[in-house]
Amino acid sequence: MVGRPRQFDEDQVLEKAMSAFWAHGYETTSMLDLVSATGLHKGSLYQAFGNKHDLFVKSLRRYLEEMRLEKSRLLKEADSPLAGIYAVLHGMVEISDDDDGCPKGCLAVNSLVELAPHDLEVGSVMNEHTNQMLTSMTQVVSEAQALGQISDARPADLICMLMMTFMSGLATLIKGPIDKAQAHQLLDAELKALI
Repeated sequence: MVGRPRQFDEDQVLEKAMSAFWAHGYETTSMLDLVSATGLHKGSLYQAFGNKHDLFVKSLRRYLEEMRLEKSRLLKEADSPLAGIYAVLHGMVEISDDDDGCPKGCLAVNSLVELAPHDLEVGSVMNEHTNQMLTSMTQVVSEAQALGQISDARPADLICMLMMTFMSGLATLIKGPIDKAQAHQLLDAELKALI
């Protein structure tokens, strides 16, 4: 017996679920919130995506993949490795913006703080993403160093780890005491001091 074909776009549902988790966090996002956000009945959500945790992990993976694709696009379009670094990091501030269409903070950082310490699957997803980001950005920093755009006084991997640490803190701060303009100013100051 063949089941009925799905009457919804899974990518759109994941996008809507991702926005709900991003806005409220994992713990405080209820199944009722997810039903409301996606427009699907609870049974349809369970059948298509599994339980709430499975839906969250799939949503998080989607968010991280979108982040990596955007990073690749920005690096490809940049005039130089250094310009690419600036574009990627300032782009991360943009996705952490607090305008009406975007929840505050970064879903990756929010998940790292809320779940990764005690959720092995989320921790594994975040470790994989962090390693991919560090590897690709370290290559770009190395290219910038080879061109004399960035000092080679520090190893490229250390520069990238410092950048990621700063960006995680910035994504946390933008949830409260600072706005987007201040975040961009702080990022410029940090990059000037670091590279």
